[in-house]
Amino acid sequence: MKKSCVIIIFSYHTQKFSYQEMNIVKIRQIEYFLEVEKTLNITKAARNMYVSQTAVTKQLQLLEEELGFALFLRENKRMQLTEGGAFFKQEALRLMHQYHLTEQNISAYRYGESGCINIGFVKNLDTELLISYLSLFRSKYPEIEVNPYGYSNLALHQHIQNGTLDVGFGISMNNSRFHYRSLKSYPLVLLTSKSGPLAGINEISEQELENVLFDVRNYPTNSPLEFEGMLIKIACGYGNAIVHQFAKKNRFQDYLVSIPLIPCQMKTISLIYDDHYCRTKDLFIETCL
Repeated sequence: MKKSCVIIIFSYHTQKFSYQEMNIVKIRQIEYFLEVEKTLNITKAARNMYVSQTAVTKQLQLLEEELGFALFLRENKRMQLTEGGAFFKQEALRLMHQYHLTEQNISAYRYGESGCINIGFVKNLDTELLISYLSLFRSKYPEIEVNPYGYSNLALHQHIQNGTLDVGFGISMNNSRFHYRSLKSYPLVLLTSKSGPLAGINEISEQELENVLFDVRNYPTNSPLEFEGMLIKIACGYGNAIVHQFAKKNRFQDYLVSIPLIPCQMKTISLIYDDHYCRTKDLFIETCL
């Protein structure tokens, strides 16, 4: 932030300290004032600020004109604050503190150290995976607000495409509009009703699969699958599903069992994003990868 930017402050009139009207005072003028107040000597203040004595004197005069009252009493080369100067000192210190804080906040925003990021994830995602990455990001960038949202895999892609989400944790659709970066692969299992005919099986092969309502290996790109609705149907015995191993941990798990597939098959969860620019998104991707 350049020193030529301005701060709006208030001046008072009459002999009471009351805010009456707004004046625009340059940051540099406040810095000169505070340095003179500290040294009570214009020559020393000018030397400390690496400017001429004339420059300091001129800016103090302009500041006093803007405020409408004298800041210093000048007697025989001695300077001391006036009553108005003492009042303005407190305001100046407060304003400079806010100015430097604003500088820091703007810098943090420009370089992605603050702001927010919208992160999507497929419903019933591995909780450990999601929390580990979000916690790592928070430890590196505590000032960036993280907003997580759960969707079906199709909705996840749609929200990334329209900019509602910056990144997502989901299943690749092999769509060229998106980037897919593998995070972790999980064994696949058959999810079935605890009271169904397959419930007592320790493992199951492809040839034994039947009545599969959903197969994560062949996820249709146009399906808005409602995951919890599918789980209810499976719990009630309407069919089975092939899902990631972590999907067996859900609110209906007391009514479901998972059976490992043989031979063991794996399916990957990916970090999904597109090419729209977002500094916080780039920082999150760097953190994850």
